Amino acid sequence: MSDITTKSTKQTESLVCGEFKALGPAPYYVGDEIIVMRCAETINEIFSDWTKRANLDENKYTPFDVNAPIELPRRTDMLKSYNLDPPINETGKIASKMIARELCDRHAIPSVIFCSPDFASVETAHLIKSYIGEKCGAIRIEPELSTLHKSAHVFFGPNHFTSLGYGIDEKNPLHAVSDGVSLSDLVNRIKRAFYELTSKVDNALIIVDSLSMMIISSLFHNVYIRNDSSVDLERLRSLASFPSLSNFTAYRVGGQTGVKTYDLTSTCLRPLTFTGFSNEIDLE
Repeated sequence: MSDITTKSTKQTESLVCGEFKALGPAPYYVGDEIIVMRCAETINEIFSDWTKRANLDENKYTPFDVNAPIELPRRTDMLKSYNLDPPINETGKIASKMIARELCDRHAIPSVIFCSPDFASVETAHLIKSYIGEKCGAIRIEPELSTLHKSAHVFFGPNHFTSLGYGIDEKNPLHAVSDGVSLSDLVNRIKRAFYELTSKVDNALIIVDSLSMMIISSLFHNVYIRNDSSVDLERLRSLASFPSLSNFTAYRVGGQTGVKTYDLTSTCLRPLTFTGFSNEIDLE
């Protein structure tokens, strides 16, 4: 036996060899999944004073950064409305289309998109549906999915969205959440809305604000909602843990007894990573 062969044999004895498998395409969705997703990044998340920088008033808007929205739909009291209900930024628009492409690649085209009524959530839903095309189900605005009830009076209505070219389903939505609701009541409302909306549909996509995302996630992840805290403080916590377009996939199990139960599935959308951050949920 040569010196080289002897050396190779000794190395083999001291190593554990792994099995290598060729990387294939990501697995397709089965078709009974439910995807819950946070809306795309809004412009105020990177520029808290964006309306001031943009010199926004009833007849003026100056995009001051290439990531600022190129244009803004006209609405009543532009400054107040957009401070309370900001749009997504240009990067968020691109990222929404990337997520839509992932949905197509994974055969996870939604049968319906449920979204809260804030502008960012509806914009995200519209961009995803527009990218996918006619195969995508309708967008249904559901007020009870929202935690932004203090801004509800400035939200666009379905007719306004239709005039902007957004295809919104005209089915009656869940009841709107009124102002002044406590955090614990809000948590119960959103959980109830989740179960009600998903009880009879498969392959639904739910797009919501960050706090609503955290509340729904608490049904599946080890997420603690501080009911003795305020809505605003819990929203700050949710922004840290649930970045733009963060998502998870669940599916309905059981059901023979009439009780709706859900569980996480091992099939999930691939992450979307930018320089310095990702859309993956961070519960640390």
